[in-house]
Amino acid sequence: MDRYRITTLALLLCTLACAMAKRTYPKAEIKVSYNYHEKFLRGSDGIIEKDVPFLLLANPTKSKFFSPKTERKDSLKSTPSGRAQEDRLLHAAIMKYTETKDRSVMDNVVYNTQLYVFKDIADGEYTVYDYVSVVGRQYYTEPIESIKWEITDSTRNILGYDCIMATADYHGRHWTAWFTPDIPLMDGPWKLCGLPGLILEASESTRQHVFTANGIEKTDMEMRPIYNKREYEKTTRIKMLQQKRQTKEHSSSMMRAELDLDVGPDYIPTEEEAKMDFIETDYR
Repeated sequence: MDRYRITTLALLLCTLACAMAKRTYPKAEIKVSYNYHEKFLRGSDGIIEKDVPFLLLANPTKSKFFSPKTERKDSLKSTPSGRAQEDRLLHAAIMKYTETKDRSVMDNVVYNTQLYVFKDIADGEYTVYDYVSVVGRQYYTEPIESIKWEITDSTRNILGYDCIMATADYHGRHWTAWFTPDIPLMDGPWKLCGLPGLILEASESTRQHVFTANGIEKTDMEMRPIYNKREYEKTTRIKMLQQKRQTKEHSSSMMRAELDLDVGPDYIPTEEEAKMDFIETDYR
């Protein structure tokens, strides 16, 4: 390659690097931390309860709902050095678990969730990214539905904010939400939105899924897109939920088929365990 071509290539690479360095993303006006309390069925372990911390970054037109721990792991996995660090941490945790049989040692090295929800209020759509099954990660985009909230006279105080109760049916579940008009953002945890104020708490009638705000602060954090987007396959909401159900009910047989691992027969849940379901149930 002659000197002219080398110089031209260097200039092009420099220009590209500068453009990437100057890339900007929408900035949030508020950061809300939520605890997501979930009850779910984990095979022969039975009904499990877990708490997962989430963040909502939001401004009047856009928002991002995600787990900071998940984003940190995804960030590491986006570079060779980060992947090597992840592998070392995972190996150390597996060794410790082998010695102690303490499942909690794996908490810092495994995903507790891989869910991201991006809302674009201005364009009227949201995009959801998640891990589905042994088939990998998927995403879908759908219009933001107008949830038919019924605002009640009940009030309570959450984190120093006066909140009003509202109820609605959404994708197979009956929700109760507490929103504050003192923060005039029509947003909230997960996909819940559309009330005249920020939703600080929300639970569905079985209380298998509960969101509770535990911190609010002003911010100018950027709402960055997810890492490794190329790893996600596009699908639809219903197909994603059906695939996740298929995995839950036939995980052992799927592992035999996909990974050639014999982990025993598929677990048959009891009648009570069978009531555990995803946050959306209208896929059935």
